[in-house]
Amino acid sequence: METRPYFILGDVSCSVTVGIASGTAVTALVSMEWSMLVAMVAGMLLGMTAAAIGIIAFGLCFGMMELHMPAMITGMLTGMGVVMLGLQEPLAEVTAGFLGALVGLVIYTLTWMADALLQRERS
Repeated sequence: METRPYFILGDVSCSVTVGIASGTAVTALVSMEWSMLVAMVAGMLLGMTAAAIGIIAFGLCFGMMELHMPAMITGMLTGMGVVMLGLQEPLAEVTAGFLGALVGLVIYTLTWMADALLQRERS
């Protein structure tokens, strides 16, 4: 992954934006009456859709390769996680967006650390 600040800022902002979009979209779509399995699949698909849109939007300025992995993982995990929390008790959209941003930051950090570890082992 990139080490230049411009690209790191773009990658982080993409992951955070995808997390916020996934969390709020899932909260708006899924209600507590949904089945857990159906809601989780719907959350994952909605998160992947938000990630694909975010990757295309941010990829024009920051490059597609570095954005793809953390954004897709963020979208899927945020979609599934927020849905599962929302089925237990209603979540406000602000809370879902905050959780999505937090997931985006954590996923980006873990992906960056795993890539750095793999690059170190290869060299």
